[in-house]
Amino acid sequence: MEKYSENYYEQRLTRAVKMLGGLCWKFVSPGHSGVPDRIIILPGGAVLFVELKAPGKKERLLQQVIQDRMRKLGVTVFSSVNSTEKIDEVIAECVKRTHRKSGDQKGVIS
Repeated sequence: MEKYSENYYEQRLTRAVKMLGGLCWKFVSPGHSGVPDRIIILPGGAVLFVELKAPGKKERLLQQVIQDRMRKLGVTVFSSVNSTEKIDEVIAECVKRTHRKSGDQKGVIS
């Protein structure tokens, strides 16, 4: 199993989403513990949430409960993203959901 830090996965995810023309912001919701680490906003309006973890780490019970609530509302949430394979799964989903107009430039956000 790879031994990269959670920060490594955050940087890899952020760079890949930016290359798709999207945003990958650190997500913090004051007063609401357990929310996912990152919110991804893609061209065309798709929004996804990602909980990143260091290898071998799992979500706390509160994080699992919050993610389940979000999924029941129809929100896409990726859990325990702690490997390059899981990052690749998130990016593959982002690629499927990204809608560009002709003439848009890859990686350019205005």
